Amino acid sequence: MVVRKSNFVSICLLALAVAISLTEYVMYSPSIIPEVLDEDLFTKDSGVIDLPAEQDLVAKDQEIGQDDTDTIADEDVKIDETPQPPVKETAPKLPFSESNEHTVVIESGDTLGSVLGGLGFGNTEVYQASGALSKVFNLRNLKIGQELIIRGERDADGNLTLLGLEIRPDYRFRIVVEKKGASFTAKKVDVPVKSVIRNISGSMNPNSPLYSLKQCGIKGNIANEAIRVLNQVVNIRGAKGNVDFEFLCKYFYDDDGKMVGQPELLYVSILHGGKIYRCYKFRDTDNTCEYVDSNGMIISTIARAGSMLAQPLSRMKITSRFGLRIHPITGRLRGHSGVDLEARVGTPVYAAASGVVAKASNYCGYGKYVKLNHTDKVGTAYGHLSRITVRSGQRVNQGQVIGYSGDTGVTTGPHVHYEVLMYGRPINPLAFVKQEPRKLIGGKLARFNRFKGNVNLQIVGLSRSQQKAVQPKKYS
Repeated sequence: MVVRKSNFVSICLLALAVAISLTEYVMYSPSIIPEVLDEDLFTKDSGVIDLPAEQDLVAKDQEIGQDDTDTIADEDVKIDETPQPPVKETAPKLPFSESNEHTVVIESGDTLGSVLGGLGFGNTEVYQASGALSKVFNLRNLKIGQELIIRGERDADGNLTLLGLEIRPDYRFRIVVEKKGASFTAKKVDVPVKSVIRNISGSMNPNSPLYSLKQCGIKGNIANEAIRVLNQVVNIRGAKGNVDFEFLCKYFYDDDGKMVGQPELLYVSILHGGKIYRCYKFRDTDNTCEYVDSNGMIISTIARAGSMLAQPLSRMKITSRFGLRIHPITGRLRGHSGVDLEARVGTPVYAAASGVVAKASNYCGYGKYVKLNHTDKVGTAYGHLSRITVRSGQRVNQGQVIGYSGDTGVTTGPHVHYEVLMYGRPINPLAFVKQEPRKLIGGKLARFNRFKGNVNLQIVGLSRSQQKAVQPKKYS
């Protein structure tokens, strides 16, 4: 009994050892995938999903490919295996590579040297061309927006050669620079310009003459010039009612029919107080211009009735007269060499008569000071200005702005100190001062009479019964 029990224990231990060995073998051995699976192991009852056969998957794919119109079959895709040439990068075209002419518009800060150098021309050519052009044209007068036509040539190796250039500083001529051998030459070439003369007549309101002229279609430069000339022979603002006028103007056109330059006033007449005043713009052979009346008298030299005191300011109030006075600053009795005219700072100051600027600078207690010589005998002076608009040696016309009133120098407030000088010594400005009028003589008078005859053939002539071409609105 004891022997049987011990054998049973030995058998159990042996079985346990075999079980442990099998377990370790299964756990630590590589996975084994059977080549053929038993179909019975994969049944619906076992809860495992049946896998479709391989041929079924292929069929399904083909079916989807037929329905999907966005899918392209492999046999429909054709690849072009022809070798393509390499893509070449296009180089930017250099100036003068296709044409020998290049146009440049002058911009701010440009000079002739910077423009030519920027295009690639050599320093020697730029220097020679600039030197030639400077003999007939001031290079500082290059203006923004002006066109510069440059002619050059580029050889097969890309080297650039300057052949010349062209500029048109004025509508009447152009300047051409050309290469002659190893150097450059420059010359002026006249540009053909067509001129058309037009007659303009109408009436202006004396309270606003400049505005009235512009309302009648007259250009601004013509209107300003006409008013300045007419004011030397008649007081337009003193007229009662509208004033009749007649202009003769010359307009300039290029070959394309485009108006160029500014129109030129040839003749202006005005009917004032029952009298017709005629002014002719006479250009002599030396290209100088003067306005002349029907008798050949130079209008700028004709003295206006009354004192020259009426000229410096449009509206004046005398605050201190000529002669002895108590000086407002020192309190001492001193002579006053002129008259003081009340004026706000910035009021325009006009030349009392035509003449030459003898002095235009700061001068002692007068502050900013202008002195004009009208004849060998008569001169005028203007002190305490805030700004001077003329320079010494400049010729000015009667009524031209020479500066603006102020309070510079020794003053007690803004005003204009005005003097009239006879042989360099101050006299009372309230006294009558005359200019000896001058008349054309000799060959000038003969040329003027021919010019006047041609103008008279083209004017209508003013009369009270004349129907005006334009009537601006009347002012209340």
